[in-house]
Amino acid sequence: MKILLLTITFIAQFFAGAAFAQTGLKAINVEHQLIRRLAVFPLKTDTDKTKAVEEAWWQTREELASTRRFLVASKQFMVKNEAFQPRSSLEPADAIVLGRLLDAHALIVGELNQRTLSMTVYDAANGFVLWSKSAELKATSAASNQLPTAAKKLIGDFIASVPYQAFQIIDPLIGRATYSDGALTLAQVDVGVADTAQVGDAVQWVRISYESNQPVFQGGGKITAIAEGRVVKVAQGIATVEITRAVRRDLIKEFSLVRLPREFERLQAKFAIKDNELKATTDLTLLSPEAAPMETVRKERKPLLTTGSFLASLAAFLLLAF
Repeated sequence: MKILLLTITFIAQFFAGAAFAQTGLKAINVEHQLIRRLAVFPLKTDTDKTKAVEEAWWQTREELASTRRFLVASKQFMVKNEAFQPRSSLEPADAIVLGRLLDAHALIVGELNQRTLSMTVYDAANGFVLWSKSAELKATSAASNQLPTAAKKLIGDFIASVPYQAFQIIDPLIGRATYSDGALTLAQVDVGVADTAQVGDAVQWVRISYESNQPVFQGGGKITAIAEGRVVKVAQGIATVEITRAVRRDLIKEFSLVRLPREFERLQAKFAIKDNELKATTDLTLLSPEAAPMETVRKERKPLLTTGSFLASLAAFLLLAF
């Protein structure tokens, strides 16, 4: 086991070092992948606050799990892997190693320094920071009394900051990410079981690229929509979505990131701390202007086109572009 960990550490340090040797993230063109499995480490404190730290860990884990969007590592699992210990920050290589050890997509650490509680979420695939924020505890009450509530509030802000709320799945009976049903082009999206989507809601398939050294979900990531659609059916946490526009339909794949603008705005209103920088990313103007409506795509795929249908398609495309 130790030999395996040493090997993983060496490989992680090599790749992380190579990545960070570049002059910023633009040079390495990293694309963010879906995060589902999370590991939360106990808070690091400057004094003995064992009970408060334990309660803060449980509050944080419960808040994440209650969204039904994340699978959170249990305390027993982390203890078994000798990883359940306070950590204030992580080097990229450490994040990669711990992510492999705990089979996690993202890692959450935190620290209480005097009366300032800080939390950071790392992408376990590459060690980059996804989100980071601090909160000042009130001087009128003991820090231990405020710690669980403050931790819960910060993790709520993280939940609200995630730019996507669902992901693409492939129905085993269909075997494809997108399919046709009469005149409609459809896709299946996992939206969770907590009423996060309703019939008629707008949907966007997005890509997130790491553009700067800022936290990815706080200005360091560039969000590009590759397709748009609307929900036509929701059953048991799975939404059937009609694709109305797409840059290319083949860009929609299993585990593609899916943004639900109405749900994003709800989460922002409920959880986001007021100074959250993501307020400006709730608009629906992310789709590339060259994206064609699916009706045009279907017409272009017909073996024979009449002059009238061709001109109609071209006119529709030009109107969309301008």
